[in-house]
Amino acid sequence: MVNIDISKDIRNFINMFGKNSNILPINCKGQIIVSGMGGSGIGGYIASNIFDNDEKRQIIPWNNYSLPSWVNHNDYVICISYSGNTAETLSAAKRAVQIGCKLDVITTGGKLLEIAKKNNSVINLVEKGHQPRAALPLLIEPLLYKIGRKNLKNELQEIKKIKANITLVNKIAKKIHNKIPCIYAHGLMKPVAYRWRCQIEENAKQLAFHHEIPEMNHNEIVGWTNVEEDMVVILIRDNKEEHYIRDRFDATKKLAWLSQDIEVIEIFAEGNYPLTRIISSIYLGDLISLELAKLNNINPTPVEIIEKLKGELGGK
Repeated sequence: MVNIDISKDIRNFINMFGKNSNILPINCKGQIIVSGMGGSGIGGYIASNIFDNDEKRQIIPWNNYSLPSWVNHNDYVICISYSGNTAETLSAAKRAVQIGCKLDVITTGGKLLEIAKKNNSVINLVEKGHQPRAALPLLIEPLLYKIGRKNLKNELQEIKKIKANITLVNKIAKKIHNKIPCIYAHGLMKPVAYRWRCQIEENAKQLAFHHEIPEMNHNEIVGWTNVEEDMVVILIRDNKEEHYIRDRFDATKKLAWLSQDIEVIEIFAEGNYPLTRIISSIYLGDLISLELAKLNNINPTPVEIIEKLKGELGGK
């Protein structure tokens, strides 16, 4: 995957939606567990967050080896690995088969496809030729169809209208260049903060951190009373946030950062539907990570230390 240029994929991000409209919802009496790591795993996190906020079904993301000890044969396991060779996800798939769970895979091939074929599992092949961290549209769309997301077609239609704000991208990238971004979000936007952190780290090769409001008000906010590094704060906010969350953001901003002249960048989601608000904010962050890579004079595509780690572990 290291030879596939990620820049083109990210710029084509929105156009990658709309390729999986023929997938039917699954029938499951138990829990739905979504196993995946990194760029392949964030779809489960997004789905879980959306359903926590406006659906009546729990979706459980799992980014580790094997499966939780409580999983039983009534549960439905969806394993997502773009390459099909992610060690932790393969471990989860094998464990699902052992337990007797219904197994469903979203992948381009690899060992995960072999496991699925051997066990007559449901297989959803997605388009090859992309970096996993840029293939989110190809992976999350079939996932959301499978778990029965309401209004998904309307959400996808709205997503297709998202436009890149290059002026804003360049402005924010310059502000966080040579600084350590600390990214905060609440509720629906929590996966976005995580995605921004991951994309800044992988594409721009620059360390970043993230946390959530209001939890950080009970711990991390104290750490801001003694800041020595050159930090910058990014607040990723929902355009439909409740008044009490707005008040908490504003109070935190005033007490933790503005009182110390720490720069605060605020991003407000675009769109009406929950998925649109998430994707519009993710797309902005992905583009910023590319521009930041350019400012850092870094090739955003390779992630050499990850490849070395996989080699060191021998696929374990």
